[in-house]
Amino acid sequence: MHRALVLDYRNHVARFGEIADYLGRQQPPALMLWGRHDVFFDLDETLSWMRTLPRMEAHILDGPHFLLETHPDECAALMGVFVRRL
Repeated sequence: MHRALVLDYRNHVARFGEIADYLGRQQPPALMLWGRHDVFFDLDETLSWMRTLPRMEAHILDGPHFLLETHPDECAALMGVFVRRL
């Protein structure tokens, strides 16, 4: 799945507005784990998702873009709590 997304990233990026509209209308439960040293997405973009999904559970960790590689235990614990709560 991830590889398919990367290979088709241009089309995925073109749908960001559509995705944001859907999230804004539906307000699905959401969890965001963001690394404050992310070189691909800055804090402003992260905050925009928090405005789109005001009930989103967000955690800003002291890490890079690939948090699952650098903070697997912390991410897994946060995801587990989130999923169990749903």
